[in-house]
Amino acid sequence: MKTTGIFSILVTVGLLAVGSVCRAQSDSNVYNERVVVTSRYKPVVEESQKVNVAPTITDTVATMPKNLTYDITTRRLTSLYQPSRIKAARIIGEPATRLYSNYFKLGFGNYWSPLAEFYYNSLRSQDRTFGVRATHRSSWGTIGHHVDTVYSPDHYGQAPFSYTDITAFGKLITQNHLQLSADVGYQNDFTRFYGFSDSTLHAVLALPRDSITRASYRMAYNTAAAHVGVKTLNTDVNALGFEANAGVADLFATYGQNEFNINVDGNIHYGFTIAQQYKAVAYLHLTYDGYANSFNPSELPLGYDSLLTVALADTANGRCALSESKYRRLYNVNPYIDFLFSGFQIHAGAVVALDGYNIPEIEPRIYPDATVSKSFFNDLFNVTLSARGNIEALSWNKLRLVNPYIMPNSPVRATSHYDFGANIRLNLSKKIDFNLYGMYSYLNDDLSFMLNDHYTLHNVFTPVYDSLTRVKVGGSFVFLNDEMLRLELKGNYYIYRNSETVAVGEERVELPLYYRPDFDAALSATVNYNDKVIGRAEFQTLGRMPYSTVKDVAGADSTLYLPMRLGLNLEVEYRHNKALSFFFKFDNLLFQRYFYWQNYPSYRGLCLLGLTYTIH
Repeated sequence: MKTTGIFSILVTVGLLAVGSVCRAQSDSNVYNERVVVTSRYKPVVEESQKVNVAPTITDTVATMPKNLTYDITTRRLTSLYQPSRIKAARIIGEPATRLYSNYFKLGFGNYWSPLAEFYYNSLRSQDRTFGVRATHRSSWGTIGHHVDTVYSPDHYGQAPFSYTDITAFGKLITQNHLQLSADVGYQNDFTRFYGFSDSTLHAVLALPRDSITRASYRMAYNTAAAHVGVKTLNTDVNALGFEANAGVADLFATYGQNEFNINVDGNIHYGFTIAQQYKAVAYLHLTYDGYANSFNPSELPLGYDSLLTVALADTANGRCALSESKYRRLYNVNPYIDFLFSGFQIHAGAVVALDGYNIPEIEPRIYPDATVSKSFFNDLFNVTLSARGNIEALSWNKLRLVNPYIMPNSPVRATSHYDFGANIRLNLSKKIDFNLYGMYSYLNDDLSFMLNDHYTLHNVFTPVYDSLTRVKVGGSFVFLNDEMLRLELKGNYYIYRNSETVAVGEERVELPLYYRPDFDAALSATVNYNDKVIGRAEFQTLGRMPYSTVKDVAGADSTLYLPMRLGLNLEVEYRHNKALSFFFKFDNLLFQRYFYWQNYPSYRGLCLLGLTYTIH
């Protein structure tokens, strides 16, 4: 009996314990368990499956994903506070900033220098935009002073320049995520071959300046261009995207020059993952450039010599003996892939070019296209290594943008370049940024200029194409103080070696390289005071440049240099309100009569006053 009572007590206690455990397991609102983590917690942050086009590192610091490590300590938290329910609130967005559809800018300066700009753009829209812009900038001043008694060596007469551009543009986004774009425009560049003084004109042609017409040494370039494009906006992983653009441009210039250009380029890209964790985008970029050049002059600029005079007069079937027509083309195929791998941002590819520009036959060329970039120590500094190359056509339209005083029917080439560089960028803080870089380049048919001997006034240039190596080292320093102050210092130093040599005695000597400075530097400061007064000052310097070679007294070659150029520019804008502001600009504040091209002196100082206005 006694044993039976003890047994009954034990069974009762056991059933109560089992019931208590079952009730505790069924109660989801009570957590009395203690979890002991015996290893470091390593969370995995899953990346989204949507990727965009991988960025190209161009003077920016890439922010790489960091490896995240957390130490987690769990604690039970009991709260007796029961918040009352609230009604759902309707979120009212902030009013959109008012946009203005138009913009005027008018100004006038010394040397009879008018400025006019007009810009119109459609207002805010999710699927379309269109507009038109028009710009005119010119100057009609005279360099030097005319003297009645003598032929002045410092009087160059009127040295005008004029630039006018009118362009209409538009974009449309369709419902199937395609962006369509188009633009059409016209440009006019006008100048004169003013690079001769009164004394030179009299010594060479025995003429006073008043006896020649300004039209006899004018130069005008007119360009009509149109472009259309389409591209996909969907950049999801495992989705095929594309972009295609086509454009035509017709350059028709003084002295019977015409150049018609057709450009087609596009790419196909596909996003995917590597090893199920590394995102990548593969591209296939295709480019075609075709140029049809024709030349049939009825006259040439003032001062061309007798040999060209005979050739110009020797006509057959109504065509000038100097007339010619040529067709040149370039094909480029550029496959590459962009991806991130263990903190490295990698761009790997190659350029396969078919050169039908320099020679009539098609000649294949291969260039590297690779960049590797990585950030260290929480983005304190970033290192980028690159090996790139390509071939680029130097058409008449590109030549005149570099030097508007080139001779009609200038020879054109396609420049090949191989560039190997390193870049280090330091982000010491949000306000201070250092950038140091170096590059070694091999250039074939690199562009330069020299005076053409067939023009006796020595005021017309001909292109010169050199094969050379170039070492470029430089850097920049930027200081930002919020939005009020920005200071920037940058500079480059160059070392050139010409691959072409000539025999001098028992040695071979490099041919001189013209119009290439040994250094350039600039220091600028921008101040923004409460978006009311904005000022910018910039000091620039350009090292001396060789421009010719002559024989000295001993018969040895002596190189002539253009002096170092110093420039100080100042610009101040006062914003009266959102619609009206006033500006003041002064270029070449040091009043230096520098020469960027031989025999072409610049204005001493160009001052411009004006205003901007927006119609409400």
